[in-house]
Amino acid sequence: MRATLREEFESALRRYADRIAIEHDGRRLTYAAVDRWSAALAHQLREHGVGAGDPVALYLRNCAEFVVADVAVARLGAVKVPVNHQLPEATVTHVLSVVGARALVLGTSLAEIGLRAARHVPGCAVLQVDDGGGDPQAGSVAMAGPPGVAPPRLGAPPLRPSDRAAVYFTGGTTGLPKGVVHSQTSAVTVHYAQIIEGEIAQDERLLLMTPLAHAAGLFAQSALIRGATCVIRDGFDAAEALTLVRSAGITWTFLVPTMIYRLLDIAGEHEDLALRTIVYGAAPIAPSRLARGLEVFGRVFVQLFGQTECPNWGTRLAKDDHDPARPELLGSCGRASIMADVMVVDDAGEPLPAGETGEICLKAPYTLDEYLDAPEATAAKFVGREDPAEWIRTGDIGFLGDGGYLYLRDRKNDMVISGGMNVYCREVEDALARHPSVARVAVIGVPHDDWGEAMHAVVVPAGELDVPALLTWARDELAAYARPKSVEIVEALPETPFGKIDKKELRAPHWAARDRAIG
Repeated sequence: MRATLREEFESALRRYADRIAIEHDGRRLTYAAVDRWSAALAHQLREHGVGAGDPVALYLRNCAEFVVADVAVARLGAVKVPVNHQLPEATVTHVLSVVGARALVLGTSLAEIGLRAARHVPGCAVLQVDDGGGDPQAGSVAMAGPPGVAPPRLGAPPLRPSDRAAVYFTGGTTGLPKGVVHSQTSAVTVHYAQIIEGEIAQDERLLLMTPLAHAAGLFAQSALIRGATCVIRDGFDAAEALTLVRSAGITWTFLVPTMIYRLLDIAGEHEDLALRTIVYGAAPIAPSRLARGLEVFGRVFVQLFGQTECPNWGTRLAKDDHDPARPELLGSCGRASIMADVMVVDDAGEPLPAGETGEICLKAPYTLDEYLDAPEATAAKFVGREDPAEWIRTGDIGFLGDGGYLYLRDRKNDMVISGGMNVYCREVEDALARHPSVARVAVIGVPHDDWGEAMHAVVVPAGELDVPALLTWARDELAAYARPKSVEIVEALPETPFGKIDKKELRAPHWAARDRAIG
């Protein structure tokens, strides 16, 4: 295993020079083209005063240029700071300011917001690239394509495995996002885990539609290290995605549960596809919908469970575990990944035996080094700091079952206490999702004068929904204290920029007039 991202990319770009690395918007870029283009962009960044260890923010929509810029940052030894293009302007400004961005690689479609945000960061150079949004505004313009000949070697200074490689930002569901610092060691080892656990082969054609500033960007990096081809789309359209999978030789894709649901709505009874792997995660999936996915697409599913602080591969539910004959496993998020360990602890941080519910902790060579400029939050994240291979608290509640399978019950902040009883929203959601008239559902706690909190279901119906009939049906599915006391019908559930249901938004109107708010 090579020690740094720079070494990994430069080796792969040479080794797979004639292979297709990226397909996007009618363009097909070889590894040799990505090699020349990323080296040229690295030279441009250096001309703007960027060197090893300097934070470089990437704020673009999904495009080939994002991947090229990503590689350029790694080759320079700079620190990647991906910024999701769906974030509001205030959060973009916060991210750039907190990291002290030395440069911003800015997509033209986001230029107005990006240029305003960069003005809050003294000395931040801006290089604009065309990400499908029109002409650049005032400022520097990055090279628009691979040069005909290779630029001179960078001669960048050597990197240590402990040097920073990236600062990722959390989803910010309970406040402003925190910067999560990852080292070169972390950045490299997570790719080996992804290639193994995500089953990324050299002949893979990966369809990436979720934001490259999030998990899809890590999968793109892993694909380049492996020698595979990334087929990039800016956003998800179920019909287009299914057409591509059917006709463009797509063998691998990453989806969040919402995307799987939308594909199932339009797919045939059984799709005979070249698709070998669907990796999914980022949010819980209803076991009933997953069972339907197995009928339609076959046993191609791999579930991941992780977080920004331990990217993607804390646990893995393998293809063989997606077994209709073992339906209980469809509610699991798998066993510890090949480079990870998992345990469940009580409030004091002491390990709990199998079957007992507590906070899930993870250990892997790709956990965070620290939260940026937040020593107290860093100390609270770790369960003991004396062991070099440290455990981190995930903030998720669950238990370990037979065979080491992990079952996720809820986020700590999503657990509802109703009449003194702990209610795990995910269990209620999974139950309601089995009703044929429920397409999607989110459950939250709302104020109640007698019980403190009561369960409230927000439902996207599948056709006509009889609310009293749903509540009656729930009597046989849930304990009395866990049953929804009220149901709200909506056309769609709000989502965060990271594909998770935004429960903070759902709770807000119910708790606005209260002295305290849950979550």
